Amino acid sequence: MRKNNAQAYLFLSPFLILVTLLYILPAILTVVMAFTGLDSSFEWEFEGIKNFRRVFRDPNTPKIIINTIIYVATCISVTMVVDLFFAIMTTHFIKTESTASFFKGVLMIPMITPAVVYSVLWIWLLSSNSGGFLNKIFMGITGSQTPVNWIANYPMQVVIIAKIMTSIAFGTINFSSAIKAIPENQFKAARVDGAKEWEIVKSIIIPNLRFHILFIALWETLGLLTDYTTILLITDGGPGIASEVWALSAYHKAFISAKYGYGAAISLLLIAVVLVFMIAISMVSAHMERREADAR
Repeated sequence: MRKNNAQAYLFLSPFLILVTLLYILPAILTVVMAFTGLDSSFEWEFEGIKNFRRVFRDPNTPKIIINTIIYVATCISVTMVVDLFFAIMTTHFIKTESTASFFKGVLMIPMITPAVVYSVLWIWLLSSNSGGFLNKIFMGITGSQTPVNWIANYPMQVVIIAKIMTSIAFGTINFSSAIKAIPENQFKAARVDGAKEWEIVKSIIIPNLRFHILFIALWETLGLLTDYTTILLITDGGPGIASEVWALSAYHKAFISAKYGYGAAISLLLIAVVLVFMIAISMVSAHMERREADAR
């Protein structure tokens, strides 16, 4: 038995070493760093909770929190609705598999496009000069001679739309798989009872997807709270801090301002929020499972 355990640990050791070096050790260093005044001088001077006090005393913090809430809430709300719409349309209403696969393939293009290329395309589409793609359309329709600086005037709207476009495929494919897993006899029984197609969607498909909806909502929320790549590449949080979110703020403080301890403290607060959110979602999920078990 011990020999088998030793062999198992031997095979797992490369993975365990990588996880320790790339995840566990950096996490420990981040926690330690958050309580120091580490900056470009690389002096690890312990400062207690000074960095955390600085975060809450920063006059920009309320605006960044509001931006983060708007960014996450809007992206989640719109993405979930759009995901469900496309999943139902391509799985339940479009019966031809090749046609449905074509639409799903189109939806995957933004997701599989490298972030830099994707962001450059948005910058080109929304270019502030008269040669910009959207400005050409806008000036042609309205007759205006003045181009619009879309990114500067509508930074949050731009990054939200850009992020939603990259998130649609993941939820759509997951929901589509879940719809296909619903027993066919449920649909047949509903049609025998005279149910219309949208009644079937409301009474059969949506209830069967409730746990999948919860999972996708959790997954997307965690991703949105910690992701800042799209915002960094399109607006860099600007103009000013108009599109600055919490994760991007940690990046700016740590790697642009070289305030590593301060940036680590911001990251640690974000991790705390994510943990609280995960616990809350787990409790809601457990409650839903208990209710379903009681109903049976």
